[in-house]
Amino acid sequence: MVIVPSVSHAQVSTEQTSSSLQKFVDGVINESVNANTLFASQEAFSTGRYSQRRSSEPDKDYTAIRIPARVVRGEKSDAVRPVFMGNGALLRTTTGVSPLDGIGEDDFTVTSLFSLTAGTGLMFKVSESLKVVPSFSLSYSHIKNRYDYNNPYSQDNLAPNDRELFNWGLDLFTYTPALKVYYELNLGFATIDYHIGYTYLFNDSIRSDSSVININSSTGLLTNRVDMPIPTGLSVEGAPLFIRPMFQWNNISGKAVAGLGLRDLYEFGADLVAKISDTEAVLSSITVGASYVTGRDFEGYHIGLAVGF
Repeated sequence: MVIVPSVSHAQVSTEQTSSSLQKFVDGVINESVNANTLFASQEAFSTGRYSQRRSSEPDKDYTAIRIPARVVRGEKSDAVRPVFMGNGALLRTTTGVSPLDGIGEDDFTVTSLFSLTAGTGLMFKVSESLKVVPSFSLSYSHIKNRYDYNNPYSQDNLAPNDRELFNWGLDLFTYTPALKVYYELNLGFATIDYHIGYTYLFNDSIRSDSSVININSSTGLLTNRVDMPIPTGLSVEGAPLFIRPMFQWNNISGKAVAGLGLRDLYEFGADLVAKISDTEAVLSSITVGASYVTGRDFEGYHIGLAVGF
């Protein structure tokens, strides 16, 4: 699930708000959807905590949870197989906001995002080692902002915009066509799996508490991931264990860049995979893993759990 809207500036007149207030609203919405976009790029149940360092403002903290599902129907030998996808995601962003006049305590703001996604696609088997998956998904998301006015400046200048620029709720749909390519290189002692995917996002708000916030935008996300399952020689209940180091690079473009203030995000980690060979078993594999995430003035960790059927 990936969503990256931005505020439509045409909806806000100079009489309604200053450029600094408009910049704040742009940032609140974009940081929420950008973070959800980047933290939802893996196909596993996952949670993570992340921080963005800022020199002139308090740091921002993000907590994300994602619960995905992906089902591929048909036999592995089929040239074309239908794919069905879905997921739910939660994201919470907390930060302080320094008063512009430097007097008093920092304000405190929390932005929460909840989203549900459903999609479908086709898996084309080009060869034994190459698969191509075009897909389309639809996401519904609810974003909620809460803002505490803790200093004289915000009480005098920001509080009059309550329910318009602060303390609002927003619902939106995201339409997401995507193309993913999976390539497998067999080295004999191990296999290298490479995945590249491009997702294009169209976002449209359907309800807002504010009369001045309207979303209609598009952006792109490019994901590159490489991992290599390596046999450990160990097994659990007859299931061979593999250690799978991984590296992932996400590149965002368009409106998505504005919120987090970065264009590239890098992830380094490893998974422990148990491959179940029993043909009567419901599951084919169980995976647990962890990774370190870093970017410009940004870092955090990600832990995940996945099962294969």
